[in-house]
Parts: sequence; C-alpha cells; structure tokens
Amino acid sequence: MSLRVHMLLLLSTLLLTSCSTGVPVNIRDAPADSVSLGTVRETPDRFQSREVRWGGDILVIANRENFTELTVLARPLSKNGKPSTTDASPGRFIAHIPTFIDPQEYAAGRLMTVRGTVAGTETRKVGDYAYVHPVVKSSDWYLWPKPVERSPDYYPWWYYDPWWYSPWYHYPYYYPNRPHRHHHH
Repeated sequence: MSLRVHMLLLLSTLLLTSCSTGVPVNIRDAPADSVSLGTVRETPDRFQSREVRWGGDILVIANRENFTELTVLARPLSKNGKPSTTDASPGRFIAHIPTFIDPQEYAAGRLMTVRGTVAGTETRKVGDYAYVHPVVKSSDWYLWPKPVERSPDYYPWWYYDPWWYSPWYHYPYYYPNRPHRHHHH
C-alpha cells in the first residue's frame, strides 16, 4: 500500500475512535449561549428558560412523585462536559430529572453532567445558611463512570525487569565479604 492509503486509514481510524466516546452529544457539546452558575445565581430572572450545561458531584438525591431531584456541587467542566476533580466550585444547583433514578446508582459523590433549561431558584438551608440554588429542568443527563482504582505498586518498576541483576540476589546463601571457613581435621 502507498503512504497516502496508510495515512488515510490512520486518519479515519482516529476520527472514528474520537467520535465513539460513549458520552451523549448533548452532554459533550455545550449550548452556544450557556451561562455560568455564578451568573445565574446573581440574576436568576434574567436567565429563565436559558439552556445550560452544568455538572459536578452529586450531594443529595430525592425521588419525587413525577421526577427525581438531585442537589449537585458544581465543578468546572472539561471540553467534553466532564466535571473536574478540583476543589474549586462555583456553587450548588438542583437538577430535576423527569424520571425515576435509582439512588444506589446515582449515589452521593458520583460525578454527573446535566443539560437543560433554567427553571428559577429555590432557597434551601445549607447548615444554618439560606442558600439560593438555581434549578435546571434537565433534558439530558449523564452519570460519569467511576474511576478505576489502581492497586498500589508494592515494588519499584525495576524489580520486574527480567534483565536486572544484583550480586546479593541470593542473599541467604551468598556472602561476598565473608572469609570462607575451611575445616581441618
């Protein structure tokens, strides 16, 4: 095959793998005129029915009669819509999901992203503080997979090198600096 055909195959493979991330398009792509959580908290009436894409850590989940309500600690979103794991947070918001969601699956601490329209605010207590939560009527939502926990490395990387050698490898049987004992009868 020619170089041109190889390059074309490589490019098409890269394009196909970049498109098949599993993240829904409405979550991956931000609305054109999306506004920040902080801006909506300051002047909520101005952004009524504005489409937003927000995400963060699930704090509380409550199943209501006709929808599920999630209280989320917002985090900055990456380009594909995934909440970052930084400590920075622009605040909290409430997401209304128009269906039943299992609290065991959408547990506190999990990362999620929602897309929907601003449906006003609700003031709720956080401790003794009356906190204004913007409410999003969600049209799309995505629960991010749990991160895979790596087992700790018990030995340094070079321990597994098949070509690594140490003269003390057979320690109990080999003493390089000890004089040999000769038994004379």
